[in-house]
Amino acid sequence: MYKLDHDIYHLLKDEPYFALLSRQLDKRPTESISTAGIKFNPDRLVYELIYNPKFMESLSPIHKKWVLMHELYHASFGHVQGRQLEDVDRKTANCAMDLAINSLSNMWDNAPDFVLMPGRGEFADIHHLGQAADWYANRIKKQQENNPDKFKDCEQFDDHSEFGEPSPDDLGKQIADKKMQDAIAKAATECDVGDGKGGQPKGWGTVSSTTAQTIKDAVQGRFKLDPKKVLASFIKASVAADKKTSVTKRNRRLPGKKFGRRVLHRANIAISIDQSGSVSDELLSKVFTWLGDFAKFASFTVVPFDHQVFEEKVYVWKKGEKRKKERVLYGGTCFNAPTEFVNKRVFDGHIIITDMMAPKPIRSKCQRMWLTDTYGARYTRFNPVGERMLILD
Repeated sequence: MYKLDHDIYHLLKDEPYFALLSRQLDKRPTESISTAGIKFNPDRLVYELIYNPKFMESLSPIHKKWVLMHELYHASFGHVQGRQLEDVDRKTANCAMDLAINSLSNMWDNAPDFVLMPGRGEFADIHHLGQAADWYANRIKKQQENNPDKFKDCEQFDDHSEFGEPSPDDLGKQIADKKMQDAIAKAATECDVGDGKGGQPKGWGTVSSTTAQTIKDAVQGRFKLDPKKVLASFIKASVAADKKTSVTKRNRRLPGKKFGRRVLHRANIAISIDQSGSVSDELLSKVFTWLGDFAKFASFTVVPFDHQVFEEKVYVWKKGEKRKKERVLYGGTCFNAPTEFVNKRVFDGHIIITDMMAPKPIRSKCQRMWLTDTYGARYTRFNPVGERMLILD
């Protein structure tokens, strides 16, 4: 079976932005679609670039590269993550998004005959190239006012079935959105200033300066991070693994079965909850509600503490469980206690829920985030430099 990963380097070696973004996305062959697309994987909480091997193998190298860039443009402009066009139906929006991408200065010249393009086919009366998706949507809508059946046979070559606005309570997609945002931002940064480790800027290849700025503006403004999304970004650090034995077919020259290990990534996060008397019941209640939502996707180790960790009350909040708020301590606060507890164990992340009423703690061996309310943020006794502090209203 054709494997896209084998060709990806050669296809994108002169397109630094797309190469950098592609490197951060999984590519998965499937026969469930006829061409290609970007899909949300609810099991792994990521977006994947999926493709039909027979379709990709049938293309010339230049058209393989074009299809890859087309799909990665959809991700870069936020189409797959739920960007909406106003006052148009979904099909019109999908056509407009394709027209906007396909007519970009680095796309229209090498575009395959089977894709939508201004100035040809059903869109022969829409001549302008390189316009925004909203512009094309308005032109399509205006022409349909006189001819409602116009464009009814308009078909995108790729799979847009999951394009659209996700539910605000769909935390799985929020996590995937945040991962995609980080991937796009990282690729854009390396193009502009390098990797931060002494590497030189990669440049944007054939992406115009105007389009590059559109991508950077979109990734900065697309996700207004609410507290749930900040916690979602923390959960994305999934390095601990559950392992299962799997059986795969071997090469014909090596007949028989091959046993391997399949790795399913899961976040391993400690939630230290400050139970000192100064922490409000309101803050604890809100946090327990949120953790109940996130327990759909990951297990947490809950660590109650005040001036010390109450180890008898440490428990694992397993994936899928529901739990009620519980206060087990009322003493003073010391952040060294939960940090030492976590440092002695293997965790990917450490969230401390507190009113910030204690001195600066020792260094954490894993990434650490602070969650407090507006009172705690105002009267905190230290500034957690280099660590994120999430403030609840």
